[in-house]
Amino acid sequence: MSKVPKKTSTSELNTSPKYAGFTLLECLATLSMLSLIFLMLSGVFTQSQEINRRIQGRQELEWHVFLVQLENQFTLGTFKSVGKSELIFNRTKLHEGKQVTFAIKRSQDKQAVYLSDNGGVEPLLTQVTNLIFERQGETILFTITFTNGEIKSGQWTIPQVSR
Repeated sequence: MSKVPKKTSTSELNTSPKYAGFTLLECLATLSMLSLIFLMLSGVFTQSQEINRRIQGRQELEWHVFLVQLENQFTLGTFKSVGKSELIFNRTKLHEGKQVTFAIKRSQDKQAVYLSDNGGVEPLLTQVTNLIFERQGETILFTITFTNGEIKSGQWTIPQVSR
């Protein structure tokens, strides 16, 4: 005896677990949503690269301004001493003619390098986690570590004071 296949209606085909799946329209909708998500992610990635480039440029500019300010401070005073995280100078006040001490050091709480001058404070560099001064002969070496992990260094030669 042979078995004759049972006739099925089209409504039975669509509800049968044997033929379960996605329609073409559902697949197209899903693919279009995925493409929109990937398009937005690529825009975010490109924008984050641009923001990072601008931040790096700002930090580089701030570093060069700091070096110019440092050189100006060096020319205004005479070198007195150096500590691990501070550089101390003496300077004569312009209008009063008296000798004052000023220092370049790092603020522990504000993550900045600042100029301390007769009780006042002037920020010179921001987002700094570490500042190290080291004297080697007549040269002062300084190394600065920023909050993003970047390390910059420089040197200053102590001018010979004529007596």
